[in-house]
Amino acid sequence: MITYGKFNLSNYADCLIVTDEKIANLYNISGSNVFLLPRGEAAKTFEHAQNLCRWFLQQNLGKDGKVVAVGGGSIGDTVGFACSIYKRGVSLLHVPTTLIAQIDSSIGGKTALDIDDTKNVVGSFYQADTLIDVSFLGTLSKKRYFDGLGELLKYRMLSPTIDKLAHSNNMESIIKGCVTYKDELCQRDFTDQGPRNVLNFGHTIGHAMELSLGITHGHAVALGIYYEIVIAHKLGLCTKQYVDKWQREITNLFDILPMNNKMMQIMQQDKKNKDGKIAFILPTSFQPVYLTQQQIIDLLDD
Repeated sequence: MITYGKFNLSNYADCLIVTDEKIANLYNISGSNVFLLPRGEAAKTFEHAQNLCRWFLQQNLGKDGKVVAVGGGSIGDTVGFACSIYKRGVSLLHVPTTLIAQIDSSIGGKTALDIDDTKNVVGSFYQADTLIDVSFLGTLSKKRYFDGLGELLKYRMLSPTIDKLAHSNNMESIIKGCVTYKDELCQRDFTDQGPRNVLNFGHTIGHAMELSLGITHGHAVALGIYYEIVIAHKLGLCTKQYVDKWQREITNLFDILPMNNKMMQIMQQDKKNKDGKIAFILPTSFQPVYLTQQQIIDLLDD
């Protein structure tokens, strides 16, 4: 269930709350029922998921208890994974505090951990509730806000309705548009076997750039889109005008960084791949396009 409203900490005094140190300090979240994870991608490890499950046990969390994850996408991923395996599943409420988490990662039930240089290679599908409080966005830095705009680009390119909303500058309406779009897809295809694949647009190259360059997720997704639409054009899936339009949008928001060989190695481990070929979700097609590493290099260098 997805709801919109004001997050009131006192309503969750009987729940276990997981967040990070910065969020805890900003919103005065403290007490014996609060567990702090590292900030950002560093939280998404087996070690932190195990420590969280051990804390659940120490707190006597039962099957009838509830966990509240307050934070960005990394908090949601790690807490979601821990909740999905602890006692084979305990109730979870996501309270996303970043734009990316509000429009994307807190919706749809995906959980994920990273291993070495491979992002989201371990995970599960687990249903959770989400409470979206738009006022959290008021504490975001400019960098974090722009990070969300990178993920928003994906939704704008997938949905003319969301693109129109984006020009209204009404962030609450934009968020609701993205959430509605993603939730409808996820209800049709919860385990990502068909229509939901479209949400991976920009993420094959994006995840590789995020890990190899250490840039933020939204910046990386925007760059993934920047390069993946070039591939789409070379394959005849979209026009040069389409490429030019969206590349202008991206360059207005982010610095364009070059690809490198390490990214190619990371893409070889992408979970969407089949038969040794790298999978892309490209414009005009809901189905993955599979290319070899050499084909990708040839298309981008051509």
